[in-house]
Amino acid sequence: MPYLSLFLLFVLLFLSGCNSNAPQALLDDYAQRMSNVLDTEISASSPENLLVTFPEKRDRIIATTDIRQGLWEVLDFRQCDMLSIISERNSSLGKVMPASQKMRYELRFIKSLQDCRALIADVKDLDETQIKFQTRLQEIYEIKQRNLPAEIWNGIYSSAEITGHFKLAAEPFSLDLSVDSDSITKIHKAVERFAYLATLTKIGGTTIELPEWLDDIETEYAALHHSDFGSQVIATMPMLTHTLNNVAGAINTRLKQKPFCYKGHKPKRATVLSNVFQKFYVQQVQPYMAFVEKAAKPWFVQNDFIINQLPATPAMKEYSHQVFNMQDPNSLWGQWVEARNRHTKAWQSILGQCNMMPGM
Repeated sequence: MPYLSLFLLFVLLFLSGCNSNAPQALLDDYAQRMSNVLDTEISASSPENLLVTFPEKRDRIIATTDIRQGLWEVLDFRQCDMLSIISERNSSLGKVMPASQKMRYELRFIKSLQDCRALIADVKDLDETQIKFQTRLQEIYEIKQRNLPAEIWNGIYSSAEITGHFKLAAEPFSLDLSVDSDSITKIHKAVERFAYLATLTKIGGTTIELPEWLDDIETEYAALHHSDFGSQVIATMPMLTHTLNNVAGAINTRLKQKPFCYKGHKPKRATVLSNVFQKFYVQQVQPYMAFVEKAAKPWFVQNDFIINQLPATPAMKEYSHQVFNMQDPNSLWGQWVEARNRHTKAWQSILGQCNMMPGM
């Protein structure tokens, strides 16, 4: 029995290892088949230097201005019914709020300040004490308004959940395209809501409108915590980019040396090429590529938007430039788009030369 148990454990570990490497194995197989038909060496494995390390927390936090008020000054806020929200921050739990809750608190606080300003402004014949409070209220509001972009930034990008979201230890997306669909939907929802919160920093003189879902914002952080989505994107995109570039490069090099097909003559290898295109690229590699792009693009778009909307730290600006930037051809996204287009054009060239383009 012990030997049987060990054997079963070995089989499970072996199958698990095979499953985790399935996307790379698929691309290796695709590259090898193209290597055979083109009679040239093609490497599929991704180089390590395409992976980008997420900045340390200390390089992601933005300092904000603290406000200190004495007891009698705080009591003035009774007339705006703000003592409750002020006490939240001064409680033992309030002093150790996680980044997400600190952001939520600051958004609620600035909304309360706006309501308080409107209430005091409606009072006729203010006495001297009220006038002083109104002046102090305006000063506090201006400080909180200046702090708000940094508070939202810290709430999103200094959280513990976001740190795990960008780790480099995850495996690429599974070839089973239905496995991660629910998790991916939750991640898309989370980054979309974070992007909405980033727009609240542009309130100017208008009254801020807090979304109803703000009180449940921890749901979005839970989605980050329970998913390896960000890490999977960072693992998958370079792997695909590298393989597509190498296959495209091999096709283009082969066509520069001499035609693969001559006018009026189609070599036997053209049939093999067509089979690789239909059975391996169209039926296996392309669906995986389409899945990855559909899953990853909203994540890139929203993170790029947030980082451009908020006052990112220098380290995060550099990280964004390398990863999220939708306009830079050298970013992780930009390299993927370039590789995808180059690969498509290479196939069009060789299939067109052989009169085998779909629809011809």
